Amino acid sequence: MANSEKAFTLPDNFRPRSYEISLSNLDHKRRIFTGHVKIHFSCNKPSKKIHLNVRDLVIDSAEIRLVSDGRTLQLLSCETNSRLEAITLNVAEPISSNFSVHIDYRGVIQNNMSGFYRSKYKEHKSRKEKVMLSTQFEATDARGAFPCVDEPAQKATFKVSIIAEECYTVLSNMPEEKRSSRGSQVEHIFHTTPLMPTYLVAWAIGEFEFIEGKTEKEIYPTLDQYSIVDGTSKTTGVLPIRIYTSLGKRNQGLFALSVATKAVDLFSELFKIPYPLPKLDLLCVESYSHNAMENFSLITFRPSALLTNYKNGGDSNLAALEKVAYVVCHEIAHQWFGNLVTMQWWDELWLNEGFATWVGWYAVSLLFPHWDVRSIVMLRSHETALTLDALRESHPVKVTLRDPKDIDQVFDTISYLKGCSVLEMVSRYLGEKDFLAGVALYLERNRWGNATMEDLFDCIYQVSHVNMLENIRPWLLESGYPLLTVTESNDKLDIRQRQCGVCEEIKQTKYWWVPLLLTRDDEFLRKLDFTGKSIECGAGSKFNLLNTDGAAFYRVIYETPKLMEALCDNLINLSSRSKMSLIADVFALRPLANFLHLVSRIMMVHNSEDVYVWKMINTSLMKIRSVMFSPSDPKLLANFDLYILRLIDPWIEQALEYFRNCATISKNQEGASCPDSSIQFYDSILTTAGKLSHPGVVEAARALFLKGNINASNRAIVLTTVLSQPDTTRLIFDRVVEWLDKAVLEEVEIILRSLGGVTNPHLFESCFVLLFKIEQMNVQFLAEGWKDNPLIHSTILQSVRQYGRQLLNRLSVNQVIIARFVSFTFGYCRGKDSVQQIKLIFEGFDISAFDRVLNQTLELIEGNTGYYANNASLWKEFFK
Repeated sequence: MANSEKAFTLPDNFRPRSYEISLSNLDHKRRIFTGHVKIHFSCNKPSKKIHLNVRDLVIDSAEIRLVSDGRTLQLLSCETNSRLEAITLNVAEPISSNFSVHIDYRGVIQNNMSGFYRSKYKEHKSRKEKVMLSTQFEATDARGAFPCVDEPAQKATFKVSIIAEECYTVLSNMPEEKRSSRGSQVEHIFHTTPLMPTYLVAWAIGEFEFIEGKTEKEIYPTLDQYSIVDGTSKTTGVLPIRIYTSLGKRNQGLFALSVATKAVDLFSELFKIPYPLPKLDLLCVESYSHNAMENFSLITFRPSALLTNYKNGGDSNLAALEKVAYVVCHEIAHQWFGNLVTMQWWDELWLNEGFATWVGWYAVSLLFPHWDVRSIVMLRSHETALTLDALRESHPVKVTLRDPKDIDQVFDTISYLKGCSVLEMVSRYLGEKDFLAGVALYLERNRWGNATMEDLFDCIYQVSHVNMLENIRPWLLESGYPLLTVTESNDKLDIRQRQCGVCEEIKQTKYWWVPLLLTRDDEFLRKLDFTGKSIECGAGSKFNLLNTDGAAFYRVIYETPKLMEALCDNLINLSSRSKMSLIADVFALRPLANFLHLVSRIMMVHNSEDVYVWKMINTSLMKIRSVMFSPSDPKLLANFDLYILRLIDPWIEQALEYFRNCATISKNQEGASCPDSSIQFYDSILTTAGKLSHPGVVEAARALFLKGNINASNRAIVLTTVLSQPDTTRLIFDRVVEWLDKAVLEEVEIILRSLGGVTNPHLFESCFVLLFKIEQMNVQFLAEGWKDNPLIHSTILQSVRQYGRQLLNRLSVNQVIIARFVSFTFGYCRGKDSVQQIKLIFEGFDISAFDRVLNQTLELIEGNTGYYANNASLWKEFFK
C-alpha cells in the first residue's frame, strides 16, 4: 500500500462484504432523511475497534452482532475522527469472526450537487417548480449518505430499499425486486448488486418518464438466476436500456439511446466481456456540476450531455451531437474500465478516466466514421493536456495525494486528457489491435476486482511482447514531457530532447523514451524510437515529419529553416492531425512571426474539409488576440482583426450563402440535421467573422435576430455576432437574457457564451451580474465567453475583486464549479498586476479545494506575460 493511501484509508482489520441500505422519511423541503444500514464484515485481524467513514450524519443507534451465534456485543463508545471523516465503534471484546453492524442514522439532503442531493427545476411544459433527488458519490461522498468504508478497494454488494411518495419513480443500480404500499408512500426494494465500490452506488427519486431501447446482441445477463458473484445468469438476452428524464423531455433522449444501444454491443465485443448487469439506465439530472457519472447501471448526466432535439421534430448542431455521443460512450466504457475493474486507490484515477476518455472517442470514431474524430481529440484533448502539463504546477498522471480534500482535484485535465494522450501514444506505437487485446486480457484477469497500472501493462506485454511499462513510467510518474529539437546537416537529422516548459528553461533531470513516429516522404517508421539526449538518423529527400498525427505526447521544433520550409512545401501530403500538431507546436514554442508565416502557408492550400485545422488556427489566433490586446492602443486590435478577416475572406461569400439558407442544411440518411465538414467550417469562420464585425455577417445575423429566425443551425453565429457588436443595446442584451429562463439543452450554454462576448462597455456590469442570477452549474459557460473577449477582462477582474467574497461563497458550493470559473475567467490575463489582484481576491479564503487550478492559472498568466514581452515589438510593427 502506498504511503498516500495509508494516510487516508481506514484500518483494515475488517472488510465489508455486503450492505443493506434503507432510506425513509425523505423530506426535500427540510432537506433531511432517515436511514438504516446493515453492514456484514469479515475479519482480517482481530480487533475491538470498527472503523467507518461518516460525514454529516447523526448516529442514533449502533449494534454489533456476531454471525456465528447471533450474540450482540457491548458497544462501549463511538469516537469521531474529523480528518478521516470517520467514526470508531469500540466494543468490549476482540472480534475475530464475521459480524454485522446495524446503524440507525439521520442525514442531510444536500443542495451542492454532491452526495445525496436535491435538484430544483421547472417542468418542461407547465414551468411549475419541481424537485428531484439523486446521488453523486464519487469520490468520497457516499459517507454522507450512509456509514461505510468509503474506499475504492473495499468492494461489496449492496441491497437498497427506499420509501418515497407514490407519485415518484425510484431508481437504483439494480432492477426493482418488489414494492409495497405504505399508506401514501411506496417502499421500493431493489435486487442485490454484484461487487462494487461505494462511490458507484446510486439512487434517484423524482417524477420521471422514460424511453426504452435494446441491444442487437442477445448475450447479456437477465434476472433468471442472476449471480452477484460473476454477473452471469441462467439465460441470456438483449440488454434493456432506458433514458429517464423529467416529464416532457423523454424524446430528447432518442439520440443518446441510439448511441447507447450500439456502444454496449461495441464494448462487449471489444473487451470480450458482455455488459455484466441485467439493465442499464441513463438518467438526466436537472442540476449537475459534471457532465456525467458512471454509477454502475444508473449513469447520471447533466441535460446537455444526454438530451438533444435530434429526432424530436427539432434540430441540433453537430457540436451538441458530438458531446452527447462522446459522453454516453465515455460513461458506458466505464462500466468495464472503472466499474468491473476498479483502480486500487485514487492516485491511479487515470486508469479509470484516461482510458474511458481514449476508448470513448475510439467508440465515437467507429459509430460515426464521417466525423473527423481523431482531429477532434487533437483539438480538445491532446493539445489541452500539452498546454497544462508544461506548467510547473502540473502533476504526474499517477499523483501523490496531499490531503483527503485533494482527491477531488485529481479529476482534472492531467488524469483525463494526459492519461488519454499517453494511452493514445502507446496504442499508436504498438498498434491498436495489440493494445486492445492487452486491455481485454487485463479486464478478464481482474474482473470484479481492483488493479494497478502494473497489471494493465503486464497484460499489454503478454500480448505485444513489448515491455511498455518501463518505457512509459516517466510519462505517468512524473509531470512534464520532452521537447524535441531537430536540425539537419550532411543529410542527417540530429534530434535532441529536453524538458518543455511554459515560463522558463527547466533544469534537465531525466530523458524520456521517445517514439519518433517519423514520416519520411511517404514512409511511416512507427517503431523508431530513442532514449537519451540525442539521436541521429537519415534525413530523407522531400520532407521529414516527427510525431506523425501528433500521436505522441511531446512537442517538436525544426530549428533548421530548410526542414520547416520542406514541410510547408508538402502540406498537402500531411494529415489534418499532423498539420494541427505543427500549428500547435509553432504557436507554443516559436515567436509570433514564425506562427503567422506558417498560418499564411497553410491557408494558401486550405480546403473547407479541413475544419479542425482551421479551428486549431482560430483557437491560437483568439489567444493571441486576448493576450496581446492593450487598452491604450485599440487600433492594433482592429488591424489584427482585419488580418484574420483577410485570412478567411476567400470563403466568406460561400459561407454567407449557406448562412442565408440554413433551412436547406443537408440531411443524413435518417433525415436529421447533420452538417458535413464544409458546413462546420462555414459555421466556424462565420462565428469568428461575426465576432470581428464583418459587415456582411453582421447584417445577415441582425436580420435573422430581428425576424426571430433562430435555430440550432445558426444560434451560435447569430447570438455571438449580434451581442459582440460595440453598438449592441441594453434592449437586445436584456432580450437575450430573458431567453435563458425558457432555454433548454445546449441553448443555455450557447446563450451564455454569447453574452460573455459583449463589447459595449455599458453592458459589462450587467454581464458580470449574471454570475449571481444563473445556476451555478452554468457559470463556466459565461466565463468561456469572457475568455476570448479581451475588452471585458479588466472590468471582470475589477468586479470580481469588488464582490469577491460574496461571489466565491456562491461558487464554492461545488469544487468543480469554482475551479472552472477560475481557469476560464483569468486564464488569458497577463501582467504582474493581474497576478497580484487575483491573489488579493483569494486572500483569507479557503482555497484548499481548488488551489491546484488557481496556481496553474497564475502560472499561465505568467506565461502570457512572457509571450507579450517577447512579441510586443513585432505585434506593434506588423499590425500598426
